Amino acid sequence: MLWLTRYQLRSKDVASRRKAAEQLSHKPDPKALREIFIALADEDADVRRFGAEALSKLEDAEVLQGAITELKQTPDERARVGLTPLLRHANAGVRTHAAMALEGIGWRPVTQEEQIWLAIANGQMVRAAGFGKAAIPPLESVMASSPPSLRAAAIEALGLIGAAERVLTPLLEELKSPELAVCIAAVGAVSRIGGPQVVEALAGLATHKDGQVRLAVAESLGIVEGGAAAVEPLLALLKDSLWDVRRAAAETLARFRDPRTVEALSAALSDHDADVREAVVKALAELRDRRALGRLILTLKDPVSTVRRLAAGALTRVDPDWSSLPEAAPAFEQLKSSLDESEADARHFVRELLAGVGAVEPEALPGQKGDIQRAISAKTRRHMASAIFHSLLGDADPDLRQAAAESLGRLGDRRAESALVGALGDADAGVRQAAAQALEALGHPGARG
Repeated sequence: MLWLTRYQLRSKDVASRRKAAEQLSHKPDPKALREIFIALADEDADVRRFGAEALSKLEDAEVLQGAITELKQTPDERARVGLTPLLRHANAGVRTHAAMALEGIGWRPVTQEEQIWLAIANGQMVRAAGFGKAAIPPLESVMASSPPSLRAAAIEALGLIGAAERVLTPLLEELKSPELAVCIAAVGAVSRIGGPQVVEALAGLATHKDGQVRLAVAESLGIVEGGAAAVEPLLALLKDSLWDVRRAAAETLARFRDPRTVEALSAALSDHDADVREAVVKALAELRDRRALGRLILTLKDPVSTVRRLAAGALTRVDPDWSSLPEAAPAFEQLKSSLDESEADARHFVRELLAGVGAVEPEALPGQKGDIQRAISAKTRRHMASAIFHSLLGDADPDLRQAAAESLGRLGDRRAESALVGALGDADAGVRQAAAQALEALGHPGARG
């Protein structure tokens, strides 16, 4: 019956043409492209609108892409009205092809909705999200019908809009997706929204079979608003089989500074992965809890130098006078008894420290007398490890450099002045300020100048 439709579309009676075009829009037929093109070129706006609607309802991507190419090349400007609705098509390839065609003929979006769909068709989901709540329905339609990569991008964009009451439920559903990229994107999106419901949902993924999902959960729980309830699942992730998940859990726990985590973090100092141990030491430094003192002291014999230096910085954050605390004595005894079991670099580090705090006599440490004599020349035990903190001023970690500068100011060792003056030119503002304050505490002339 297409011949009849074609005949009606060529009628001089506009009502007949409108009726024929409307029928095309109700029953889209890929074989009716010729008729649709006739409708698109009609002088009547309603006929053209029905023709555009009919074209947009076609599902065959190959047929549509051919139609887009033909419409782009048609000399009749009215026919090109059929391209705009294709920006909203369920098929991502059709959307992209339509956007390229429209931009190729110099078309520019007029309405906000057209701007949103053009951004989506070009794969610019974040740009679409910039329009706020108006972008939610288009992004949701992409989330429901696109390939995993585009679904993930739409999910991330929805999370940026932050309209929790509108998008949270569908985003929580996407946490169940078997598609890895989609699930991970949903983890990030819901974490930006936050709330008890999100924490509960993410906690349920702490035992997900895929390690990348567990990693995303460990990282995201740290930014969830009201995420204090996230401590328990993070403690479970601290024992994960994958080292990067354990490291991320430790890094996230550091943000909470929850005293409930001290015991678990202290135990994690024996993790077999050095990156995990580094993250754990940093977390304990943030907690500044004396219950971790003994384990931190024992970490000074860690085989990895970075871990040892971080532990030294963490100790002074726990308490500037940590070496004189009751909790330190048993740990010093363990350090002394285990020196022979440590690697050479660790032995050197620990021996200097033990001598600096007066835990051993210099004669007991053959081969180190010069360094030890300098280390024990401090007036009191509070001058512990001055040489070590001096060396930490050159560490790559700005937090550790800052801690070292703060410690040297508390220790009152005037020999540190030259190093602290050098730290006034540090790239990190926190280190520069700590160095200036330390010099001021040491009575250095012009410390504030």
